[in-house]
Amino acid sequence: INEDYKNAIEDYKMLIDSFEISNEKVYLNLAHSYYLLNDTANAIENYNYASLTDDEKIKSIAYQQLGNINESKNNLEDALNYYKNSIISDNMNNDSKFNYELVKKKIESNKNNKEDKKEKEKNKSEEKNNDKKENQDKKDKNKNQDEEGKKDDDKKNQKNDDKKNDNKKSEKENKEKSVEEKLKEINMTKEKAEMILDALNNN
Repeated sequence: INEDYKNAIEDYKMLIDSFEISNEKVYLNLAHSYYLLNDTANAIENYNYASLTDDEKIKSIAYQQLGNINESKNNLEDALNYYKNSIISDNMNNDSKFNYELVKKKIESNKNNKEDKKEKEKNKSEEKNNDKKENQDKKDKNKNQDEEGKKDDDKKNQKNDDKKNDNKKSEKENKEKSVEEKLKEINMTKEKAEMILDALNNN
């Protein structure tokens, strides 16, 4: 089959080059042959030549094919415009009408998908920021709790130190009181006992 298309291309090119027959039908058929051989570059060139005609039906077909090629390459905006021009040229071209609506829906769907993706990325970013904030709040809370705990420990330690000092003071007072009580029991004053103690120390 490919050989048939290649032969057709040679024949159409001969008509154009040798016989100088370059009407829109020849360009359209030449473009079809290139298109069926997947040679889109030459197909596009000849469909563009064919679209220059005053024959509205041939112009419509040429635009339709240019639309098909762009749709296959996912150039949807260009495809939509070609299908639109095809319909304007021949309002009876139902294939172009169908393709126009189909591509229009694809474009809207892609737009919605992009918006959804953008919204998801926005939500994801907000969630990430919220998590970051929560973690920071948690760290701050733990830091405050540590500081409060340290303050409580310091207060507790100070209280214990005060209690120890009070106990030492109390023990000293009790000791002094005990000495005085013993001296009282033997009818000796504290001053006299100190004099005796000094005399013993001096000897």
